[in-house]
Amino acid sequence: MHPTRSLLTLTTLLTMLAALFAASPATAADRTAAASRTTSAWLHDALRVDTADLLSRSDLVLATAPWRADQAVPLANGELGAGVWAANGWTAQLNRGDTFPELKSAGQLVLPGLYDLSSAEDYRGRLSLHDATLTQRGNGMTVRSYVRADADQLVVEVEGADPDKQQTAELGLWQGRTPTVWAHGDTAVVAETFTDESNGRSTGQLAALTAQARDVRAEVVDDLGVRLKFRPGADGRFRIVLGVPSWAGEDVARSAAAATRLPSKPQRNHLDEWHRYWEGAAPMRLDSADGSARYFEALRAMQLYVAKASSGGAVPASHGGVTSLWSSYRDDIHWSSDAWWHFNLRQPVWANLGAGTADQNDPYFDLYLDRVEEMKAWTRKNWPEADGICVPEFLVYDGTAEACVSSMEPSWLNRILSTGAELVENVRLQSDYTGDRDLLRRAYPLLEGVAEFYLSVLEEGDDGRLHLHHVNALETQWDTTDPTPDVAGMRTIFPFLAEVTKEHGDVRLAEQIEAAIPRLPELPTTVRDGKDVIAWSATDEEDHNTQNPDLEAIWPWRVVGAEDQIAHDTFTTRVFDQTREWASDAQQAAWLHRADDMVDLLEQGTSDFQVFDNGFAAHSKNHDPLRGGGFYDTWNAVVASTVQDALVQDDHGTVRVAPSIPEGWSVTGTVQVPGGHRVSVEVRDGEPTLVGIEAGSRDRLTVANPWPGQRVEVRDARGRLVEHGSGDVLRFATTEGASYRITPAGASYRFVALGGSAAQAPLELGSRTYGVATSTPQVVSDAVRVLAPSKLRAMLRAQEGAPIYADRAYVVDDLPDELAGTIMVRGANDDSKVVSEQYLTLEIAEPTTVWVAFDDRGEGVWWPRWLTDGGWTRTSSTLGTTDRQMVLFRKEVPAGTLTLGGNSGVSGQGGSSYVTFVREP
Repeated sequence: MHPTRSLLTLTTLLTMLAALFAASPATAADRTAAASRTTSAWLHDALRVDTADLLSRSDLVLATAPWRADQAVPLANGELGAGVWAANGWTAQLNRGDTFPELKSAGQLVLPGLYDLSSAEDYRGRLSLHDATLTQRGNGMTVRSYVRADADQLVVEVEGADPDKQQTAELGLWQGRTPTVWAHGDTAVVAETFTDESNGRSTGQLAALTAQARDVRAEVVDDLGVRLKFRPGADGRFRIVLGVPSWAGEDVARSAAAATRLPSKPQRNHLDEWHRYWEGAAPMRLDSADGSARYFEALRAMQLYVAKASSGGAVPASHGGVTSLWSSYRDDIHWSSDAWWHFNLRQPVWANLGAGTADQNDPYFDLYLDRVEEMKAWTRKNWPEADGICVPEFLVYDGTAEACVSSMEPSWLNRILSTGAELVENVRLQSDYTGDRDLLRRAYPLLEGVAEFYLSVLEEGDDGRLHLHHVNALETQWDTTDPTPDVAGMRTIFPFLAEVTKEHGDVRLAEQIEAAIPRLPELPTTVRDGKDVIAWSATDEEDHNTQNPDLEAIWPWRVVGAEDQIAHDTFTTRVFDQTREWASDAQQAAWLHRADDMVDLLEQGTSDFQVFDNGFAAHSKNHDPLRGGGFYDTWNAVVASTVQDALVQDDHGTVRVAPSIPEGWSVTGTVQVPGGHRVSVEVRDGEPTLVGIEAGSRDRLTVANPWPGQRVEVRDARGRLVEHGSGDVLRFATTEGASYRITPAGASYRFVALGGSAAQAPLELGSRTYGVATSTPQVVSDAVRVLAPSKLRAMLRAQEGAPIYADRAYVVDDLPDELAGTIMVRGANDDSKVVSEQYLTLEIAEPTTVWVAFDDRGEGVWWPRWLTDGGWTRTSSTLGTTDRQMVLFRKEVPAGTLTLGGNSGVSGQGGSSYVTFVREP
């Protein structure tokens, strides 16, 4: 991998260039001509990039504190992660990626003393992707938070606190958990182990909390939590350290001491590692008049941040497209926590290849290569009539599966065979992009096993060809013959498998594969909308999911492409139009050189899926972010791969430049291609102006002429002519480590380094936001506290625009005058059918007035009896919301504990949950 050529020596370089210009007198006309020349960031041998400035364009900007859990800011090192938001002053949920089988959280850290910062009128926050650090400022305070890249610790550094005001740090879990809690001196611990009953394996984690401050005292609060009390230093500074290593029940005191040990400058190694990563990642700047390109640049940058932040463990941190390392939803995990769908792992793999960050694919390959023997044993047991390895679409962490069972009928996952083909292809691509031949040697047992399996399940038909029967076309079509993903996959991987088995000395297997190649079935076809198109499979089974198996022939298999009419017709008549966050429609459009379709799909997909302000997506279209469901990283990986493929494609050995960059876009960026070559391209208004290549290997490179019909020159870093011509392609030899510049003959450029200005506000694309633009502040009141349930403890000030539920995005849109400025306790719509005499418990400091607003649909149907029997008076006022019109009830209550019942009085019935308002005396 080539590191990006940074600007560490740019000042010196520019000084030398300025001296050269000064030594040669120039006329006004000369200077005007120079200023009008096309600019370029390529200088001598590389694209010159101010990496920090470029990335700052994509920083996650917090214009207001992220009060909601769905706005949590992600911090992680691949093994430990944290989602940070402003609830209760400042909250972080800590999560490890290896606490199988349920990936239970290590707990939530709350710093109530930071409420003054989070609620400040001058609050500003920024997640620096370059530094992997969240910085928040307000009310004279500054907080820097990061999960150390070199240790499993969350570090929170605070400046500007009142030196004389006692602070607390609270760490706790919730009902249903059974941790060990411990406190001694200045350290407190919450720890727990977990046993997987299906296999007897144990995992665990220990969360050890300490503070670098004055008068630190640790205490146990209850059987679920601990607390630190301390005073900031005389200079107003303090530092919180929360170490969360894996733990198997060892001595708590020794484990806690090791977990909280901190070097004198803990951020130094953290920053060094992240800066090295970014210097090695391929840079990219995207601009367009409507701002959409800039938005996609930010989503790509966030994806590269996520790739690094989630890849430090032994297995991928993403399960079903959801990375739980920065979850803010307690122990709620969407989909499976102990297993992986391969279909949701492939998008980040592709993005990393083009981005020059292929090292971040290591956990993906480790997941499968470390379990080859287990998969082989699973196949012997569950598909005994086959040889080799059936790679399951759904693989559990212990090497077992919920697929590849021949005695079971086809289903969602069972009998999907193309997973093995994809894994083989990704091994090949990883080796081609990085030159890692050791990976091929390590992966050989897998490659051999997949080849043997396919050969053993193929059946000769009456046409003399080899066919697959009773297998699935992804999850879409079950019990088919010759699914397109498998046919395209076999046609792609079999020549590679023949070559690698021959190199390994397995002549017999190589001959079997070679003999099978000419007998593989053709891609199945059908007629759709009067056009000949690729079919899902050779049989016409009903659909079960919304993947497009036919489009797999375009990408990832590339057996048809932009020059094939059937590929275009298949794409334009596709049955399912980008239905989920994992859909590759935009990337397939890029490979077909359909630039306008690509942009439309990127914009529509972002509108449909990227519902979270922190840049993450949901699984379904227009998902309500307050309903949780997990932060999906798959869509950003699709965006990253798509814009990379739009800029540079390796089309079966021919490098194509800007094949799908639309008119009006200006792009400067780099994409890695097979051979380890890094191809930098500069585009102005959709037209390429310069191509630079940093060669990753000794090779003979073929490049499609970026300026068809024009005379083009290829020059090395010394300016020597290497190749020239006006033909369709350019071919020239490369030397590892050398650089080459491709330009129209006679072109000249004015040097301007690639950089940018830091984002100052959240980015917007239609209704979507990258960054936190709005969030209703939590209120801390001496008049009322919520004792239960804990999900409703964050109270708000009643005002129009305030969300009325803790788990839905509906807001107040017509507030009666009598409720203006009251304290609002939101409802929870997930609890709308709760029938109970005790649901909401409030602690009231002084006698006051309380209102409850009930869904008007429940009158005479499911309204609870406590509402009518408990002294509540119906008023003539109603509360207007974007959900329902709600009827107001009022009651005068004394100081003390006030308990309200559930939302419903009839089992199984209920509408929207009630909302409570309390007047402050």
